Amino acid sequence: MKLALVGTGQMGQAVAREAEAESHEVVARFHSDRPFLDASRSDIEDADIAVDFSLPELAVPHLRRCCTWQVPVVMGTTGWYDALDEVEALVRQHTASVLYAPNFSIGVAVLSRTLDHVTGLMDELDEYDAFVREMHHTKKADSPSGTAQMLAEQIVDGLARKDQVEPETQHQRIDPSAVHVTSTRAGTAFGEHTIGFDSPFDRVALHHRAKNRRGFAVGVLRSAEWLSGRTGLFTLDDVLDDWLNG
Repeated sequence: MKLALVGTGQMGQAVAREAEAESHEVVARFHSDRPFLDASRSDIEDADIAVDFSLPELAVPHLRRCCTWQVPVVMGTTGWYDALDEVEALVRQHTASVLYAPNFSIGVAVLSRTLDHVTGLMDELDEYDAFVREMHHTKKADSPSGTAQMLAEQIVDGLARKDQVEPETQHQRIDPSAVHVTSTRAGTAFGEHTIGFDSPFDRVALHHRAKNRRGFAVGVLRSAEWLSGRTGLFTLDDVLDDWLNG
């Protein structure tokens, strides 16, 4: 594949390294000194697909441009999901191709599938109270992480006794119907997520810890390969479904 990288921070660089290792080619790079919104269609005419790891406030404008130009895009930037309806309409209008995920780790995708099964069991066990805890490096732009938000929303969907996600620090007793998400920013942690179910008797936990950024980059490239030739709005779940059913 020939890739256009939109955002050349730590994840963009990891994708570039893995692309080179797998004999793909990066044909265009956009960053703060060369903004994608200042680009013309000819600047990425050689690209088969765009990979975006930029900033939350730029995600929707970037997606709008890619949809208009009918450039398939794998979107790794988070913090824009309140605009999903707008993006879905853009994809339909332009017969475009967009695949987005808060986390492109295959391990996190498996964790998410596991959580769906666990909440089915925990829904019958009122003694267990759910929480999500995440930790990332100090350069991460959003808090909580998109992955933590996704996991907490899964818990809300899966437990009748929970109806909201609470990502803020609590200075009073928390609403028992809330799933509390806590975030830590320190050092160079690649990403750690824990889902816990705490009871008076014990605690059950699911945990994922990324060892490096290569795992995310591999997931991005596998997703880009999967997106080739498809149109529509997809998530990593669609990729995983296809792999499991294939």
